Amino acid sequence: MVTRAGAPSLLGPEYRAASLALMSAVAMASYNNLSVTAALPAIGDDLGRVALLPWVVTVELVAAAVAVLAVGPYIDGAGARRAFRLTVVAFVVTSAMCAAAPTMELLIVARVLQGLATGAFIGTAITCIGLVFDDAVRPWAYALMSSVWGIMGIGGPAVAAVLVSTLGWRSVFAANLPVSLVAAAVGWSRLPAAARSAAERTDRRGLLILSAFTVALLVATSYVEWFSIVMVVTGVALAALYVRHARSCRSPVVRLSHVAAGRWRYIHLVGLLAVSGGTGASVFLPLYLKAARGHSVAFAAFAVVWPTLGWSTSAWVSGKLQQNLRAQTVTVIGSGFMAVGSVAVTVAAGIEAPVVVLLAAFVCAGWGIGTITTSSLSLLQGRADLQEMGRVSSAHHFIRSLGFAYGAAVAGLVMFWMVERRTGDAELVRGLLSEADAVVDATVAAALASAYTWSLAAMAVLSVLTVPAALALARGRDHEP
Repeated sequence: MVTRAGAPSLLGPEYRAASLALMSAVAMASYNNLSVTAALPAIGDDLGRVALLPWVVTVELVAAAVAVLAVGPYIDGAGARRAFRLTVVAFVVTSAMCAAAPTMELLIVARVLQGLATGAFIGTAITCIGLVFDDAVRPWAYALMSSVWGIMGIGGPAVAAVLVSTLGWRSVFAANLPVSLVAAAVGWSRLPAAARSAAERTDRRGLLILSAFTVALLVATSYVEWFSIVMVVTGVALAALYVRHARSCRSPVVRLSHVAAGRWRYIHLVGLLAVSGGTGASVFLPLYLKAARGHSVAFAAFAVVWPTLGWSTSAWVSGKLQQNLRAQTVTVIGSGFMAVGSVAVTVAAGIEAPVVVLLAAFVCAGWGIGTITTSSLSLLQGRADLQEMGRVSSAHHFIRSLGFAYGAAVAGLVMFWMVERRTGDAELVRGLLSEADAVVDATVAAALASAYTWSLAAMAVLSVLTVPAALALARGRDHEP
């Protein structure tokens, strides 16, 4: 693989071992994330409690965010190789638990544990990009990892569609087992073993506070109930408590300067808005296509390919653009695609445009996400010193993971709340998810279609806000300490 004239190849002798190891970790995380989204209609049909379906996605993302926080300092002190070895074993065990879960509630518990392993994998991969590759090839390393994500985004849903149609949704999780074994064989001894800084005690109190904060806001964004206000207040109180803790702690799990300092804040903000708007829009696409449009489980599962295709291809274009343009300028370009794509998706769903038009709009939105996430992460790690690379990268991915989780939570909240109001019982959606021949309840299908459109509109607002955030980043409001 050629990067540019005079630059080492990512798959050449200098970087090959690390590249293969990181590609295997990203492949595992990508398959796990995208295949589960594709299997949601089948899970809801089998286990019921369809109003809990958003939790199958969101709890894994929140757990992954917490794990990323914990693994960053751990990598700085113990090395990436040890982190990889611990998490690959955990991923195997928790994938088996998900495959065997007999109820929706137990599946959600297993997904929490699986998220911890997945987050550690992602945190290890992102940190190692900053540790292993120099500035000249780092944008291409991001693009390579995004391409692996994209290849799995194409292959993963296709595999999931076949598995769900033939062996059932449990086989989607079981398929993680051989993938994990391959990743372990490839990456077991190929990541940096040496620590980048002196080992430090984990900030357990800070980690506990931030974990409680993320859970409180997740609950608040998942229900329209009286206790949602209580959870918001609790989340604000926990945020204030963490600020106080971080100011007095010598080595907090997330340094306030890594979040709020001018050099980082707009990078975090634009990434947060992009992933929250994009995830919220696409995570329930298979459910919408199956229940509201009447497509097969296989077709609905494969539909998640299209936003991922836009994401992965734009990552390579972003790397190319960064050879001639500032990363900030590339981020602005991505925000334009993000805004246009998200609005087009909402309109296409609202007027019940042909599915091909809807999917094309998702490709456009995916282009925005891929361009923004690649260029902003390149900018962030280019500004970080090696001794803080783990913590800075982990802080950014924590914020992005919250965007994934809360985007999915809010999208699910809007959708199922509106279905509940129009039909009186969101569980009626389950009747639309079976492949068996049956009389389709047109009222419930219409309610879900309308609710999904409103959900897309909420996500479009977040996506459009990436434009002013990216412009602020490009205007240089991020240079102060």
